[in-house]
Amino acid sequence: MGERNKTSKIIAVGNQKGGVGKTTNTLHLAAALGELGKKSLIIDLDANCGSTRGLGLGTDWLGAFEVLLGDQDPTDAIVTTDPGEGTELPKNVDLIPARRNLEDFEAEFRKRNKFADPTLTLQEPLARLGGTYDFIFLDTAPNASAPTIAAYRTAEWFILSTEASKLSVDGLNDALTDILAVREAGNANLRLLGVIMCKVDSRTRIATTYVEKIRSEFAAAGELGAFETLITRATALERAQGQGKTLFQTEPDHKVAEQFRSLAREFLARLETAAKINEPKPVMAKEAANA
Repeated sequence: MGERNKTSKIIAVGNQKGGVGKTTNTLHLAAALGELGKKSLIIDLDANCGSTRGLGLGTDWLGAFEVLLGDQDPTDAIVTTDPGEGTELPKNVDLIPARRNLEDFEAEFRKRNKFADPTLTLQEPLARLGGTYDFIFLDTAPNASAPTIAAYRTAEWFILSTEASKLSVDGLNDALTDILAVREAGNANLRLLGVIMCKVDSRTRIATTYVEKIRSEFAAAGELGAFETLITRATALERAQGQGKTLFQTEPDHKVAEQFRSLAREFLARLETAAKINEPKPVMAKEAANA
């Protein structure tokens, strides 16, 4: 697995609403960081297998289900670029894939472990991975499944993904409420790193209005509020997804690829700044509900 770093930053990415670019943002942020020499592992914790399909893999790999159950060492579940296996991932990006059987994870876990907590099952695998990666991204499902809650309970940082629309902001508020609940339930250090606004059409007044609403409602979180970089809507992303690749592999000079590069730089700068903050900032879930 290569030489270990001192630490791996654990970052959950999510939103309680589906279709808001969560997986696309995860894959492209990791790929943009890869261009900067940062090594990332993505763990697909969604039974819809978004990251797995998004990186061109079928859904017949052993992966997150087996790792969470303790049936497979996490290092053995990692998929890397391997011409012999027919896998081609972005530079410096690896994956622990998902299958549909993640839907059955909690039931299977409780069959085997009547009195254990399935939402703590990420702790040991992440400890075993140690500092192999700069970043470990937990791509969560848009529901409160056991793997999703496990991600919330284990992550150091949380990134929320949203569109600039009323329905997406409502889902954003649900996720913020969950973050507050997780802090009270045992992961007091979970911090909101930022909100990625994607699929933005800056030509429309309504999109611009919601961009400003999101920015203002999260201003209370200071530098840990909405990211300045906006990800605009582009059919190039859909073309890349159709090929099981990122824009960095299909159209690296596209303006949206440049936006993700800007987001990666902002992400790194924000982490550097946030590292100086000892206590998590409050998440203003109540105010966000009025957006």
